[in-house]
Amino acid sequence: MISRLKADFPIAYLCHRLGVSTSGFYDWSHHVTAPAQRRHEDLTAQVMIAFADSRGAAGYRKVTAALNRARVPVNRKTVAGIMHDLGLISPAAERSFKIRYQRASRLADPVDLLLRDFTSLSVGRILVGDITYIHTQEGWLYLATVIDLASRSVLGHATGARMTTQLITRAMNMALETGHVKPGTVFHSDHGVQYRSKRFTKYCGRHGIIRSMGAKMQCWDNAAAETFFSKLKSESLNWQTFTTRRKARTEVIEYVHHFNNVRLHQTLGYSTPTERLIKLTLAA
Repeated sequence: MISRLKADFPIAYLCHRLGVSTSGFYDWSHHVTAPAQRRHEDLTAQVMIAFADSRGAAGYRKVTAALNRARVPVNRKTVAGIMHDLGLISPAAERSFKIRYQRASRLADPVDLLLRDFTSLSVGRILVGDITYIHTQEGWLYLATVIDLASRSVLGHATGARMTTQLITRAMNMALETGHVKPGTVFHSDHGVQYRSKRFTKYCGRHGIIRSMGAKMQCWDNAAAETFFSKLKSESLNWQTFTTRRKARTEVIEYVHHFNNVRLHQTLGYSTPTERLIKLTLAA
């Protein structure tokens, strides 16, 4: 095969591809090969040429079709085997295989423990969280929250220029510092990649936090977290223009304070989240 392809490819390249030494090739070139072996070598050479003609983008199906169009009788399995042995794979297919492998090796997502029941009688027992984005003239500012369902208090929040796992762990750290989050706490979220990451999974495991996730593409499964964002934007952010992320961050901090300590909540009997949190904590 190398003898046939040496007019199109350097001998050293062909030897490297086929896993033989250059000196070994020259020694072998003086030997007579069997007809079946020569047929396989000729076919291998044609596969390499067809793959090269496709600029390295064709899979075994297209290579087989190209050979059949050139009146080379061969089936897909034979071509697939030759391409596998030579390591001939397009960059797009290689990336697809890697993504498929990563998905197969990823741990299964947590089940939905809430089933849209966003009630709780104990502070810190059930938390919900999500990420939203805020437009500024510097670029997006991302906000992650941790909300207690019993009191509706925003126990933790964090902002940043990037939507990373560190963003949600910073918000969770703030919630942990309140002392209301204990081992056995349920944290409910959507299927965002940050919440599905191994880093966040390990983080929750270290703190004894039980993860819960709603169904994919179902915003209503995390309605309690989405409601806070809706109030934040309709009562504050949508009416302002932020020239910098810093100004937007300041407004978020001020609104969270207002939401927790001043704003009356109909679902809490027109009391504030902080008042409800204190009441439930004293009654515990």
